[in-house]
Amino acid sequence: MIPQVDLRRQHAALRHELLEAAARVLDGSRFVLGEEGRALEAEVAALSGARHGIGVGSGTDALRLALAALEIGPGDEVVTTAFSFIASASTILLAGATPVFADIDLETYAIDPAAVERALTPRTRAILPVHLYGHPPAATAGCS
Repeated sequence: MIPQVDLRRQHAALRHELLEAAARVLDGSRFVLGEEGRALEAEVAALSGARHGIGVGSGTDALRLALAALEIGPGDEVVTTAFSFIASASTILLAGATPVFADIDLETYAIDPAAVERALTPRTRAILPVHLYGHPPAATAGCS
């Protein structure tokens, strides 16, 4: 079988750092709201240029909070890709909005920026790109 993504290879360069971080969490026995979580939130905020970073329980929670923060709701459209985990579309539906699917780039399998442009309407409030296999889609280039 040919693996779709080789996480062992991807993590090899970070193995020592990852094991040290896991040991700090285990040694501190603070799995939620501990020092490592606060440090991660601060690092994410710094890397993204935001005032705050907030750790959540899952990617689904992150998407739900992002849509809520943007006040996405009934009557709104959110462009995303169907080539993703169900949470990409289901969180849009949970917000009361309508998912609009844009096709993918057949070389990267990420959302195709030209397809996103074609999917935009006056009701479009957001684009929800999906980062697959460790690669961000081109549609997010330059976005903040």
